[in-house]
Amino acid sequence: MDRRSPCAGNQSGSTLVAVLILSLVMMVLVLSVFKLASLDAALATVDVERSRAFYAAEAGLERGRTWLEAQAWPPYETEPFHPFGEEPDTLGAASYTVKIVPDPANEYDYPLLYTVVAVATVGGETRHLELDLTPQSFADFLYFTDSERLHPGRQPVWFVTPDRLDGPLHTNDQINIFGDPTFAGHVGSAYGGPDDTNHNHTPSFQYYNGHSHNHLESADPSNPPYDEPTFENGYELGTPEIELPRDAINDFRDAARDGGIYVRGAQQVILGRLDHRGRPMHGYVSYRRNGRRPWTDVQISATNGIMFVNGHVELLGGKLDGQLTIATNATMDIENDVIYRDSDANGPKPYCDDMLGLVSSSQIRVAYNAANRRDCVIHAHMVSVNNSFSAQNHSSGRPRGTLTVYGGICQRSRGAVGTGYLWGDRLVIRSGYTKDYHYDGRLAFGAPPGYELFLMTGRYRRLAWREVS
Repeated sequence: MDRRSPCAGNQSGSTLVAVLILSLVMMVLVLSVFKLASLDAALATVDVERSRAFYAAEAGLERGRTWLEAQAWPPYETEPFHPFGEEPDTLGAASYTVKIVPDPANEYDYPLLYTVVAVATVGGETRHLELDLTPQSFADFLYFTDSERLHPGRQPVWFVTPDRLDGPLHTNDQINIFGDPTFAGHVGSAYGGPDDTNHNHTPSFQYYNGHSHNHLESADPSNPPYDEPTFENGYELGTPEIELPRDAINDFRDAARDGGIYVRGAQQVILGRLDHRGRPMHGYVSYRRNGRRPWTDVQISATNGIMFVNGHVELLGGKLDGQLTIATNATMDIENDVIYRDSDANGPKPYCDDMLGLVSSSQIRVAYNAANRRDCVIHAHMVSVNNSFSAQNHSSGRPRGTLTVYGGICQRSRGAVGTGYLWGDRLVIRSGYTKDYHYDGRLAFGAPPGYELFLMTGRYRRLAWREVS
């Protein structure tokens, strides 16, 4: 007698169906895993190709920028051009093209603007990058020196605790730190860099280190507890050198002869002088030889904005209304405050369009006189091509208050404007001036007349970077 349950056959069938369903599910899962693995591999390939295309496009941008900096002059082309040809170049698995697009306004206006366009492809992935550049002039620096030592004594000049520099700084020499100065702009030093011919130099700061005979060289950004500078916008050591163009003075002379103001002999120069009725002559620059002759008054807007004096300049001060560069092949002495008409106690107003450049092949000095005995204010960007900016007799007499500059100072070797010592965190001035230097931010987008032709660094400043979809 068969004792099996009548449902036993059905149970076996159900088990078989369950096994088949489970097997089917497992097969689907396995296929899904293979599919996902294949998809991940494909996505990984796409990601690698996109990354490689991006880096190749970045390399194209850098190659275009380097090409621009290698040219003796910024390109005069007004239409887009391919500096390396229109056929793609290769970089590893990538192919890329580089195009330079001049701004249409370059034909008639400054500053010059260029866009480097790089398009790179790897496999099926393409990246399109653009970099906006403008030629860099020395007006881009609040502070520039070839040497950070006094000439001819050669002793180092120090940045000290109260110093605050709120604009870009570059020196071809070593930066000397005494205490806790603040650098709000980007800082660069070419000491120990690729153009430094002294093989004993290594990229470093020189710290005062608490004692005049205990100086320390270090690449570290601070030397606690004695010297702890603040770099708010970063710093670079061992960068390439930037050279002041020694022939710039001759270029300014030639430009003054061609549409500017060219005068021979030592001159007194004044801005916006008072006329015979006591009214300021806004928009005029006036000059006379040694104070013996009547003034010659020239409307600045009727010239190309460049004045050249073949001889010593006594800049008697005044208010500038307009844009002017005064250049000389001799010493320039600043006899009184030089300010912009559209300014106040905080310097140039936001929409001020006045701009002054002072360029000398020799010294630019703040004169030692009664007018400058209590403070001196200078609104200008100043360049001493072969010498220094300094205060006359800076180590003599009593303290003279504050020397306030809105603009910038570029000089071959560091000049001194005073003497003093640190008492704790306080600077005690013995003679000369306390410094109060400010960068005129408008100089990042323009410059005094002639700068963008004759006072170029040979580098290009980055304005913007973007990726185009």
